[in-house]
Amino acid sequence: MSSIGIIAEFNPFHEGHGYLIEKAKEISQNGTTVAVMSGNFTQRGMPAAFDKWKRAECAVKNGVNLVVELPVVFACNSAEFFAKGAVEILEGFGAIDKIIFGSEAGDINKLKSIADAINRYDDDIKAKAVKSIKEGISYPKAREMALDSIISNLDKELIAAPNNILAIEYLRKIKNLEPVTIRRRGLSYHTSGSEERKKLQRLYPGKYETMDRNYYNLVTAKILESDVKELEKIFLSDSGLTGRLKKRIRYSSNIENLIEKIKTKGYTETRVSRLLAQILLGIEKNLPENPANYIRILAFDSRGASFIKEVKRTESNTLPIITNINKELDDLPEVIPLMEKDILASDIYNLLTMNDLYDHSDYIKKPFIL
Repeated sequence: MSSIGIIAEFNPFHEGHGYLIEKAKEISQNGTTVAVMSGNFTQRGMPAAFDKWKRAECAVKNGVNLVVELPVVFACNSAEFFAKGAVEILEGFGAIDKIIFGSEAGDINKLKSIADAINRYDDDIKAKAVKSIKEGISYPKAREMALDSIISNLDKELIAAPNNILAIEYLRKIKNLEPVTIRRRGLSYHTSGSEERKKLQRLYPGKYETMDRNYYNLVTAKILESDVKELEKIFLSDSGLTGRLKKRIRYSSNIENLIEKIKTKGYTETRVSRLLAQILLGIEKNLPENPANYIRILAFDSRGASFIKEVKRTESNTLPIITNINKELDDLPEVIPLMEKDILASDIYNLLTMNDLYDHSDYIKKPFIL
């Protein structure tokens, strides 16, 4: 049976996702489509529009055969770590043939050439970027400058586009999957995630304002109770950034306002946003480096069930497959550091949305089956 992997957030599910799934089925000749999806916190560093269980269910109802969770340590992080965790999971099945992703370029050869060059000169690029960062330049700009100084005829527009950035990182991490990219179409073709989130705000008046207020209160409390040394342990922090947080936290009134007060030319809005989520979840510098990853099932249909059964029968998987954390974690102590963060992320998300902590707990919720 052919199979193809997708990496997505479905935050929320929109027409672009439907198009990607359609192309995945076409390319795999209607094989099994497996999606790795961010959990309750997204790569933007914000709580998801709906919880991971609802988003996984929606994806399966719209054609995905199996949805598994990208641990929050990877999900709420830079493109490099986001890609590392997601690709590792897809390859961890040992039974997926291809990976498909959108990109502004739509040209796999152009993307691969840049990915190969980055891998070849990775140490030099990082060294040059670090030097620029110390001069107050943001990481994205510092990396672009480093790439431009090392890679001849660099297409700066290509490496600046957000989906191209992710695509390049996927290609850098892939070992065994055949990559396929499709060109991301503009808003004239598909509604975007941001457009859909605006619709949700109109459909559920007050819901997201309440979530934002609750999130701000929890983040603020965590920052106020932590000293600078504790904050400097967080993965995306440094002394300058944590110092700004401690000094300016009392002058903020909401999350957007806090991010606006903290960001600088060197500290981008996205980095500050991710940092706040990492502070709340206690994601420290040593955790994402070499964590023991896993495959945690959130939703599947009959084809997805057959795929899982075949993977287990042939023992092709190199990562553990987890369906019920109450029964399986005792035999997998190595995955507990990452899993604890996912469980905490769910608990905090339930506080934000005022869901019952017990009924919506990761210990109680079960995968959706179509």
